[in-house]
This record gives sequence, C-alpha cells and structure tokens, in this order.
Amino acid sequence: MAASRNGFAMRRRWFVLLTLLALGLALGIGAFLWHAMQTSSVVALQTRIELMKPIFTTIRLLLIALVALAWPAMTRGLHRWGRVDEAGAARLLSLRWRIVIWLGVIELVLGQNLLSRFLTALQGTSA
Repeated sequence: MAASRNGFAMRRRWFVLLTLLALGLALGIGAFLWHAMQTSSVVALQTRIELMKPIFTTIRLLLIALVALAWPAMTRGLHRWGRVDEAGAARLLSLRWRIVIWLGVIELVLGQNLLSRFLTALQGTSA
C-alpha cells in the first residue's frame, strides 16, 4: 500500500515538474517573441522566422530520431525499475516503430504544412 502511494506521488511529482517545464518554456518563447515584436518590424520578424524554420524542422526530426533510438533503452529501464512487466515491455518494444511513424506523419502534416499545400494544389488544379 505504501509502495503504491509512493509510486503515485512520484508520478504526480514528475507530472507537475514536466508541466512546469512546459509552462516555463512557453513563457520563455512568448517573452522572446514579445521582445522581438517590440524591437523589430513585422517584415524583419517574418524574415527571421523564415530563416529559423529549417533549424526548428531539424530539431523536430532529431527529437523523433531520439525517440526511435532511445525507445529500447527506456523500455528496458522501465522494466528494470519495475514499472512494466515482461509482457508490457515486449508490447512497448513492438510499438516503437508505429509511434515513430505516427510522429513522422504528424511532422509532415503539421510541421511541413503538407495538408495546406495539398489543398492549395487541389484548388489550383480544379480552377
């Protein structure tokens, strides 16, 4: 019973810490963009964003690759720490490429604006 409570408290603490990290990152990026808007013209800001798009795409692709490469080690670690049993670890390992493919699809559709490009091309051919 105490071990169960301790595990729940640990998960809750990690959830709170990761939520605070996400909030801090969002506030930091917002402050940066606010400062950029105050010190630059809109055209200069758009130019800077366009120059940074390849960098952000590279970061997203590297994070997807990191998920693919670190997945087996994380699964083994979860099994070793007693978070998942042997069957759960095997199931997680079998899901690795499905998750990586879905992350790639999400990157193509949202990050690369593939849906908008497709709809624009579709509209251009029907006119």
